[in-house]
Formats: sequence, structure tokens, C-alpha cells
Amino acid sequence: MAEELPKKFEFHFIKSNSFRVVHSDGVWGGTTPRGYITMSFYSERAPLPDKVTHEVMPEGLIGQEISRDNREGITREIEVEVVVDLDTAKSLIPWLQRHIQFLENQLKQIKGGNQ
Repeated sequence: MAEELPKKFEFHFIKSNSFRVVHSDGVWGGTTPRGYITMSFYSERAPLPDKVTHEVMPEGLIGQEISRDNREGITREIEVEVVVDLDTAKSLIPWLQRHIQFLENQLKQIKGGNQ
């Protein structure tokens, strides 16, 4: 007699010790020689100065800023890199589409209610 398949299956989500939430303004990536897809998520910001110089007041307190060594452009700080195989990458597409559609519908409702 064939064993009956279960009616449900539970997945338990447990956060690893390195779990963290990161903000992303974009992604940079590509494919690896072994057929994986890499996605390096970054956040953008104005560059932090390499060095700031302040005067020292006669009483030993920090005074006004005298000079600042700045980088030009925008800093893209890589927060995390995710490597997935082809099947996982394909599964991300409908997942993202569902959430995009949901959010777009919510935004339409909000904008429609404010008119």
C-alpha cells in the first residue's frame, strides 16, 4: 500500500547569527564561471570626508573646522552580496512581481483617496 502524502508541510524560519537588515539603493552583479548569479546590493550616499581639521581653542576645546579633504562623486557602499543558482534566480521574478503589483495597488488606492 502506497504511503499517503501529508496534507501540509511546515517551514520554520530561524535567523542566523549573521542576520541583519540592510537598505539597498541598487544592485551590481553578473554571472560566475560556475553558472551562478551574483547580486551585490549597495546603498548610495555622499562620500564621507577622508580628513577634517579643526582649530584648537586656547582653553583646549575643539573650535571651527579649518579644512576638509573630500572625495568627488557618490559613494556606493556594498552592503551584502547574494549568490544564487539559476532556479533560485527564476523564482525571484514572480515573487518580486507579486510584491511590486501589491505595492503599486496600495499606492494607487492612497493617491485615489487623496484627490
